[in-house]
Amino acid sequence: MPVPEVLANLVGATEIVCGALLLLGLYTRLAAAGTATIMTVAIITTKIPIWVGTGFGPFEVRELSQYGFWSMAHAMRTDWAMLLGSLALVIAGAGPWAADSE
Repeated sequence: MPVPEVLANLVGATEIVCGALLLLGLYTRLAAAGTATIMTVAIITTKIPIWVGTGFGPFEVRELSQYGFWSMAHAMRTDWAMLLGSLALVIAGAGPWAADSE
């Protein structure tokens, strides 16, 4: 990844800001889209190489005892839950208890 020290700070700040917005119920769809984007990139860059068993492009595979689909599925269970939860919020919105609901 180009300039990882800058991207790491950007991703961290985005996760904190979007997470806080989701907790407060402000700009829910936009914040959920931000977290969904982060999780999609995380799955592509860190979990797909586990499935393939080798790195591709700039993405390297980490040392594991096993590679393949089930190893990847086990490693990405939290990422998958956060991605699907974010997509559900993008589609459905925050609901009537959100701070910016009408």
